[in-house]
Amino acid sequence: MIDSLIFTKHALKRMAQRNVSTTEISFILAHGTEINCAGARLVHLKCKDIPKSVCHDDQFARLQGSTVVLSKESPVVMTVWRNRQSGLRHISRKPRHTF
Repeated sequence: MIDSLIFTKHALKRMAQRNVSTTEISFILAHGTEINCAGARLVHLKCKDIPKSVCHDDQFARLQGSTVVLSKESPVVMTVWRNRQSGLRHISRKPRHTF
């Protein structure tokens, strides 16, 4: 799965800043919850998304609250962030524009 992904320079920079590897990106994409929002696909890893078999493995447990933002049309990783406190709450609070 990870072989088919393209990483933007911005995503690579954010991955380095947040110490998230491509293996961990693959884990988030495989187990996270996908949300379509504002022309992008967000994959967010909640606590309940982490399999019980690895929930005590620090490598994967620390990913709780991580979000990978992908382009809607192509397999391009645009950015990565981690927010354990509010998760995706701020995404649902964005005002919806009607045209």
